Amino acid sequence: MRRRRVLSGAAAIAAAAVTGCTGGEGGTATDGGEPTDATGTATPTTTPDGLAAVTFTPREPCPDPGGATVRLGADPVSVVGCVVGTNGCTRPQLASVDRDAGAVTVVVAAVEEREDGEACAEALVDLGYEVRIDYADPPTSVTVVHDDTDGRRTVVDATR
Repeated sequence: MRRRRVLSGAAAIAAAAVTGCTGGEGGTATDGGEPTDATGTATPTTTPDGLAAVTFTPREPCPDPGGATVRLGADPVSVVGCVVGTNGCTRPQLASVDRDAGAVTVVVAAVEEREDGEACAEALVDLGYEVRIDYADPPTSVTVVHDDTDGRRTVVDATR
Protein backbone atom coordinates (compact mmCIF):
# COMPACT_ATOMS: atom_id res chain seq x y z
CA MET A 1 0.00 0.00 0.00
CA ARG A 2 2.77 2.39 0.87
CA ARG A 3 4.49 1.70 -2.45
CA ARG A 4 1.38 2.83 -4.40
CA ARG A 5 1.28 6.12 -2.50
CA VAL A 6 4.97 6.78 -3.27
CA LEU A 7 4.50 5.92 -6.96
CA SER A 8 1.42 8.11 -7.36
CA GLY A 9 3.22 11.01 -5.64
CA ALA A 10 6.22 10.59 -7.96
CA ALA A 11 3.93 10.58 -11.01
CA ALA A 12 2.26 13.81 -9.88
CA ILE A 13 5.64 15.49 -9.36
CA ALA A 14 6.86 14.36 -12.80
CA ALA A 15 3.69 15.69 -14.47
CA ALA A 16 4.06 19.05 -12.74
CA ALA A 17 7.72 19.27 -13.78
CA VAL A 18 6.92 19.10 -17.51
CA THR A 19 3.77 21.23 -17.48
CA GLY A 20 3.99 23.87 -20.20
CA CYS A 21 6.85 22.14 -22.06
CA THR A 22 4.68 20.48 -24.69
CA GLY A 23 2.13 23.19 -25.51
CA GLY A 24 2.06 24.91 -28.87
CA GLU A 25 2.17 28.64 -29.34
CA GLY A 26 -1.20 30.38 -29.59
CA GLY A 27 -2.31 33.08 -31.95
CA THR A 28 -2.02 31.28 -35.27
CA ALA A 29 -4.76 30.80 -37.81
CA THR A 30 -5.53 27.16 -38.60
CA ASP A 31 -8.81 27.71 -40.39
CA GLY A 32 -7.31 29.05 -43.63
CA GLY A 33 -7.66 32.64 -42.42
CA GLU A 34 -4.95 35.28 -42.31
CA PRO A 35 -1.85 33.93 -40.54
CA THR A 36 -0.55 35.70 -37.46
CA ASP A 37 2.37 35.46 -35.08
CA ALA A 38 2.05 34.91 -31.33
CA THR A 39 0.93 38.50 -30.83
CA GLY A 40 -1.53 38.37 -33.72
CA THR A 41 0.36 40.79 -35.96
CA ALA A 42 2.54 40.51 -39.03
CA THR A 43 6.08 41.85 -38.98
CA PRO A 44 6.83 44.62 -41.51
CA THR A 45 10.44 44.95 -42.65
CA THR A 46 12.53 47.51 -44.50
CA THR A 47 12.29 47.21 -48.27
CA PRO A 48 14.85 47.30 -51.08
CA ASP A 49 14.33 49.63 -54.07
CA GLY A 50 11.40 48.65 -56.30
CA LEU A 51 9.54 46.91 -53.47
CA ALA A 52 6.78 48.86 -51.75
CA ALA A 53 6.46 46.67 -48.63
CA VAL A 54 7.59 43.31 -47.27
CA THR A 55 5.61 41.57 -44.52
CA PHE A 56 6.74 38.42 -42.68
CA THR A 57 4.22 36.32 -40.74
CA PRO A 58 4.90 33.06 -38.85
CA ARG A 59 2.29 30.37 -39.62
CA GLU A 60 1.45 27.16 -37.83
CA PRO A 61 0.40 24.95 -40.76
CA CYS A 62 3.55 23.45 -42.25
CA PRO A 63 2.77 20.66 -44.75
CA ASP A 64 6.20 20.54 -46.48
CA PRO A 65 9.08 20.80 -43.96
CA GLY A 66 12.07 22.42 -45.64
CA GLY A 67 10.06 23.45 -48.71
CA ALA A 68 8.45 26.63 -50.04
CA THR A 69 6.07 27.80 -52.77
CA VAL A 70 6.02 31.13 -54.60
CA ARG A 71 3.02 32.90 -56.16
CA LEU A 72 4.92 35.18 -58.53
CA GLY A 73 2.05 36.31 -60.76
CA ALA A 74 0.08 37.76 -57.87
CA ASP A 75 0.16 41.23 -56.36
CA PRO A 76 1.51 40.97 -53.75
CA VAL A 77 4.02 38.19 -54.43
CA SER A 78 3.53 35.48 -51.81
CA VAL A 79 6.08 33.01 -50.44
CA VAL A 80 4.76 30.28 -48.12
CA GLY A 81 7.25 27.87 -46.64
CA CYS A 82 8.59 25.88 -43.73
CA VAL A 83 12.02 25.98 -42.11
CA VAL A 84 13.11 23.31 -39.61
CA GLY A 85 14.28 24.37 -36.15
CA THR A 86 16.50 22.49 -33.71
CA ASN A 87 14.24 22.80 -30.65
CA GLY A 88 11.02 24.22 -29.23
CA CYS A 89 12.56 27.68 -28.73
CA THR A 90 13.32 28.11 -32.44
CA ARG A 91 11.27 30.62 -34.46
CA PRO A 92 11.17 31.45 -38.17
CA GLN A 93 12.71 34.83 -39.00
CA LEU A 94 13.05 36.86 -42.19
CA ALA A 95 16.83 37.21 -42.46
CA SER A 96 16.88 39.37 -45.61
CA VAL A 97 15.12 40.46 -48.79
CA ASP A 98 17.42 41.67 -51.56
CA ARG A 99 16.62 42.94 -55.03
CA ASP A 100 19.08 42.95 -57.92
CA ALA A 101 17.46 44.31 -61.10
CA GLY A 102 14.30 42.18 -61.47
CA ALA A 103 15.46 39.33 -59.20
CA VAL A 104 14.36 39.16 -55.56
CA THR A 105 16.09 36.87 -53.05
CA VAL A 106 14.26 36.03 -49.81
CA VAL A 107 16.25 34.42 -46.98
CA VAL A 108 14.33 32.84 -44.08
CA ALA A 109 16.20 31.45 -41.06
CA ALA A 110 15.32 29.29 -38.07
CA VAL A 111 16.56 31.32 -35.09
CA GLU A 112 16.63 30.24 -31.45
CA GLU A 113 14.90 32.70 -29.10
CA ARG A 114 15.57 31.53 -25.55
CA GLU A 115 15.55 33.45 -22.26
CA ASP A 116 18.38 32.80 -19.78
CA GLY A 117 17.63 29.55 -17.99
CA GLU A 118 14.65 28.72 -20.24
CA ALA A 119 14.23 25.03 -21.05
CA CYS A 120 13.23 24.05 -24.58
CA ALA A 121 11.79 20.83 -25.97
CA GLU A 122 14.72 19.05 -27.63
CA ALA A 123 13.10 17.93 -30.87
CA LEU A 124 13.09 19.15 -34.46
CA VAL A 125 10.21 21.56 -35.08
CA ASP A 126 8.57 22.58 -38.36
CA LEU A 127 8.20 26.37 -38.52
CA GLY A 128 5.78 27.72 -41.11
CA TYR A 129 5.93 31.25 -42.47
CA GLU A 130 4.52 33.58 -45.13
CA VAL A 131 6.31 36.49 -46.81
CA ARG A 132 4.20 39.01 -48.77
CA ILE A 133 6.01 41.37 -51.12
CA ASP A 134 4.18 44.43 -52.44
CA TYR A 135 6.06 46.00 -55.31
CA ALA A 136 6.25 49.21 -57.27
CA ASP A 137 8.07 47.37 -60.08
CA PRO A 138 7.16 43.65 -60.43
CA PRO A 139 10.04 41.20 -59.95
CA THR A 140 10.89 38.80 -62.79
CA SER A 141 12.15 36.09 -60.44
CA VAL A 142 12.05 35.14 -56.77
CA THR A 143 14.64 32.91 -55.12
CA VAL A 144 13.89 31.50 -51.66
CA VAL A 145 16.79 30.47 -49.42
CA HIS A 146 16.37 28.61 -46.12
CA ASP A 147 18.98 28.75 -43.35
CA ASP A 148 17.98 26.10 -40.81
CA THR A 149 19.03 22.71 -39.39
CA ASP A 150 19.61 21.41 -42.92
CA GLY A 151 22.08 24.25 -43.65
CA ARG A 152 21.78 27.22 -46.01
CA ARG A 153 20.29 26.24 -49.36
CA THR A 154 18.07 27.46 -52.19
CA VAL A 155 14.66 25.77 -51.98
CA VAL A 156 12.78 27.61 -54.78
CA ASP A 157 13.83 29.60 -57.83
CA ALA A 158 10.68 30.90 -59.58
CA THR A 159 10.73 32.94 -62.80
CA ARG A 160 7.91 34.68 -64.68
